[in-house]
Amino acid sequence: MINALYEPFPETISADGNEYPIVTDFREWLKFSDMMSDKEVSAEEKILLLADWFLSPPKFITQELVGAVGDFYKAENLDPKSEYQNENERSDDVSVTPPVFDWKIDSKYILGDFQRYYGIDLLDIKYMHWWKFRCLFEALPDDSPCQKRIAYRSTDVSQIKNAAERRRIMRIKQAIAITFEYDDDMIGVAFGI
Repeated sequence: MINALYEPFPETISADGNEYPIVTDFREWLKFSDMMSDKEVSAEEKILLLADWFLSPPKFITQELVGAVGDFYKAENLDPKSEYQNENERSDDVSVTPPVFDWKIDSKYILGDFQRYYGIDLLDIKYMHWWKFRCLFEALPDDSPCQKRIAYRSTDVSQIKNAAERRRIMRIKQAIAITFEYDDDMIGVAFGI
């Protein structure tokens, strides 16, 4: 884990015993997210397109390199849980749930929240490291539109006892739901097959 207050954010990723300089601007990693979620791009094409996020394309795209790119995207070194949680504490239960946030669908709320709460115009800023962007995003107040959308989408309405409130939350959830389709692998995971 790094301390975001005084340790520099990484400019490289490590894989296969090598350091690879990578593109770090937040816009590029939002594009990465869009590319990864694009159903029209095959898994093989996505692996080949990973080279676009390196300052010098690697000679080979290995499984370790793909994993390192994913770890950079998830900014796992900013999360203290990943460092302190050992393998025995990690849950083997994998559940498939609809997403509660989408960088593209919720982009106008991200723009507004960064402008409102930080005074940062994301369209005009020259550069921001992806991990700094993630820190700022995760620190948005609970009453920000982005955090409210996450909260509504993740609310388990079965736990709400008041029928009128449950209906109100269901209407909001339906209005802001992210389109989500289960693929065969997700269905298998959900049913344990």
